[in-house]
Amino acid sequence: METQTNTTSSRRRWIAAGALVLATALTGAAARVGGSTRGGAAGSGDGKTRFTAPRGGPVSFAGNLDRTAVLVGGDGLVRMELVLGAAHAPDVRPARVPTDLVVILDRSGSMAGDKISAARRAVRELVAQLGPEDRFALVTYSDEATLALPLASTADGARDAWLRVLDGIVADGSTNMSSGIDLALDTIECARGAGRVPRAILISDGLANRGDPSPDGLVRRAGRAGRGEYVLSTVGVGADFNEYLMTALADAGTGNYYYLRGAEDMAQVFAREFDGARGTVASGLAVRIEPAPGVRVLDAAGYPLEQDGSAVTIRPGTLFAGQERRLWVTLAVPHDAVGEHALGRFALAYDDGGRRTTLALEEPRVASVRGEEEFFNQVDLRAWTRSVVEEGYGRLQAEVAREVKNGRADAAAGLIRKYRAETAAMNERLKSAPVSQQLQSLDALESQVGAVFTGPAQAERQNELSKSMSAVARDQRRAGAKN
Repeated sequence: METQTNTTSSRRRWIAAGALVLATALTGAAARVGGSTRGGAAGSGDGKTRFTAPRGGPVSFAGNLDRTAVLVGGDGLVRMELVLGAAHAPDVRPARVPTDLVVILDRSGSMAGDKISAARRAVRELVAQLGPEDRFALVTYSDEATLALPLASTADGARDAWLRVLDGIVADGSTNMSSGIDLALDTIECARGAGRVPRAILISDGLANRGDPSPDGLVRRAGRAGRGEYVLSTVGVGADFNEYLMTALADAGTGNYYYLRGAEDMAQVFAREFDGARGTVASGLAVRIEPAPGVRVLDAAGYPLEQDGSAVTIRPGTLFAGQERRLWVTLAVPHDAVGEHALGRFALAYDDGGRRTTLALEEPRVASVRGEEEFFNQVDLRAWTRSVVEEGYGRLQAEVAREVKNGRADAAAGLIRKYRAETAAMNERLKSAPVSQQLQSLDALESQVGAVFTGPAQAERQNELSKSMSAVARDQRRAGAKN
């Protein structure tokens, strides 16, 4: 039994490490490509690719286009990198305001044993980090939700009483996730006070199967956090949970998503979330894109797109002191005839100490051109490299992960081949070294994907690789989101 356990653990580490190494190496290569250089061997164009909003406080907002032209008869796609930053001290003092932290703990039967024990240990460590003005609550759920620890401060020896309650938590029953989310967010909203930072963390190792288990219903509940301008993060533990649901919940709650292969790392997740809440500089981030006529927003690093007519809003969450978040927006531009097109308005709104501030970029413009030479002249080599290595490759991993999870080996291999062909065709002219390195690494990705479809325990290995790749892809497409 010990040999089998060690083998399984080793295999999981190999799968996770493989996905992470591929992404890390390539992202690092892209990060070394800075500045703005025009397309490969074709020379220099005149279009503007970099935009910076006038600063109005501790937050900065900028944009980088990967090209200023699209080819008539081509795909008409343009990527715009949005960069959201918060100043370091002493330029700005982070708001070290009191924190209201609510943990939502799945105590259904599948959490029995080591998982629930590790979760209790992690919460104990978290309780030890609370400051005198912080407040803490614990919601547990199985068949129904229970407010195991009401929101309260650490005063008057509360910690000892909390730890006694923690020690008595046992795992059994079904998984009524909807009731756990409802009770936790009710707890935050009923006791919310000015000058406090609310934050919820949902921990689950299974699938919702009681209450309202529908993805739409659960995501709608998590959206209360985003609309209320506080954060709900999610932690998936083990191999049983639905990673797409947990990701969607974190997105709707403007928080982070973590995949933990074992429960032993939960304490680090708690500490990271808690420290982030106390160092918040700007909250309620909302990027609003109002596309010009004929322009469509197709994707924004996988964030949910809130539609308001043709306008789109995405909600990245919060910014901490010194944090820089980067995400790529993919736009479709008219390309049926030669001409110039405005892309539209890009604006960032945020809360800074109760004041709502909006920063807006100068409107970018893109031309539709007929000649390939003219088109490649107007590709920003370094921005294009980052868009491919970060967004393009991250999206590929997310799509391959879905096919792996569904057991479709041929479809996963087809996605990799298509990505290789399209990227190589562009890079033949642009000559980006990091992109060439990435193309070479696709052989390793193909081998890794192929390996989980051979030999014993295929379903388990496919599930493990899918979860690892999905988590890595999400973080890669949203650089800096967890700093």
